[in-house]
Amino acid sequence: MHEDAFVSVVTDTRAREEILEQGFTRRPLSVDVDVARALGELAHAAWSLPKDQYYEGGYRYRSLNRFKAEIAEGGVRVWPCDDTKPYVQLEKYNTTLGGQPRKYAPIPKEIADTAGVRKMISHHLRYLPLSKVGATYSVNMHVIRFAATPSRPCDTSPPGLHKDGEKYLATHLLARCGAQGGEVVITDNDKREMGRFTMRESGECYVFDDDRIWHMLTPVVTLEGNQFAYRDTVTFDLLPDGWKPVG
Repeated sequence: MHEDAFVSVVTDTRAREEILEQGFTRRPLSVDVDVARALGELAHAAWSLPKDQYYEGGYRYRSLNRFKAEIAEGGVRVWPCDDTKPYVQLEKYNTTLGGQPRKYAPIPKEIADTAGVRKMISHHLRYLPLSKVGATYSVNMHVIRFAATPSRPCDTSPPGLHKDGEKYLATHLLARCGAQGGEVVITDNDKREMGRFTMRESGECYVFDDDRIWHMLTPVVTLEGNQFAYRDTVTFDLLPDGWKPVG
């Protein structure tokens, strides 16, 4: 564990209440210089992401970095851990790629393991309903680019309403250019729509309890007249140690 792993956090009690009430929250991220710099550096890193070899339908790029975290009095401890373990989703949740071990290269440590990234992770972890002092988490950080040309939109895997098989997920917009689509849709477990929105501001986010909701992202396509478009995000899978998705 790093000596500087501890991050002081003021708990966003309203975000916790919203997750408990409806299964998701869109509370804004508290941005300081460290967080703003991290968002900018991650957005710049998106231009160097390796192509997602598991997605053949369009232009998608992706990385994976891993962290560990522990809830502490007044904050959270966050530190990097081994990035080499393949990423696997159960086939029940990802009917397109589920059950397949997927390997994504990490972005450089000097971009991934920064004060701003640790603050973003800590901000969300501190208010989650399962976050009691002493609780530990595994955290996957995915930087993902959805890119499109006029003849090739970019979609999720699987497309349409789905669950990811992770406990909590927090997704932040890094950048968006020349695109239409990329609209987030959230429903309850009976698939009744609860929210629909398009993120446009760097750092804008949504966080949800995967057990409580279904979600989808509409395909990213180019605006009329454009030859290229992209939507870049960073997503944190927030996985309480000892928790397992229902098989």
